[in-house]
Amino acid sequence: MLDQGTFLHRSSMGVGRRLALASLLLGLTTSASGETPRLSEHWLSRGSQPDHPAFAYYLRRDHLEPHRRQALRLREELVTLANRMKLDGQPSVANALTDWQTSVDALYRQGSRTPARADLTALLASPRHDPRLSTLAAVGQCEPPDWVELWTFGGVTRRPWSPGLTLPQALRDQPDGHWRAAAEAWVVGPQSPPRRLGIAAWNAESSPLVPGSRVALLLPDESLEADWVNRTLPEFLATRLPGDACDTLDPTDTDIGQTP
Repeated sequence: MLDQGTFLHRSSMGVGRRLALASLLLGLTTSASGETPRLSEHWLSRGSQPDHPAFAYYLRRDHLEPHRRQALRLREELVTLANRMKLDGQPSVANALTDWQTSVDALYRQGSRTPARADLTALLASPRHDPRLSTLAAVGQCEPPDWVELWTFGGVTRRPWSPGLTLPQALRDQPDGHWRAAAEAWVVGPQSPPRRLGIAAWNAESSPLVPGSRVALLLPDESLEADWVNRTLPEFLATRLPGDACDTLDPTDTDIGQTP
């Protein structure tokens, strides 16, 4: 009978053998076709998955310019809305939107990612979504953050993440004036697409928040600018790096994807 230690040892050996076999097969396929390696081959060349698979990421080259244009227009629309709030006698909301604009600028400067899973398990399960390294501008992984980020009518703040934290709990910890005027919020997780959830008394929905989640209130303003920000801000947040402490690799490095 196998004890637990023996079972874990043999299981890890089995995983290692499967990774080595997959790496060999991918290497043979690449050599035969003459095409550049895929991202999965980079992870396989390491002999293991990323340290934190849920926080691995990549950025496609053809997403660089769309991300730049999106950030620029978000900044412009938020400036317009902030100025309108000042004229309407709502200086606190105007200040919050100015903080949103400043945060958009800061997050854009930190870098971006393609909103897709980049861990080895997902790439091998869906080869069509396993990009070639030659198409990428960046590859990397982040340390799991210990915060949840809130975009409210009080500005952009971070609160410590704790096990079991939910959307209602995170909002209730904020002053009522920072969120009660909103009926819905976007929740953007490190690896999940944006979800639109109710937060008012009549439509409240509960959802767990994982480390690195970003919560953005929908603006109640009915202007075209507010409608565009409500639709675009969650898309922008989904393309931000999933943490602060990130290691970015150059996909043009000739060692990437090569089995040692």
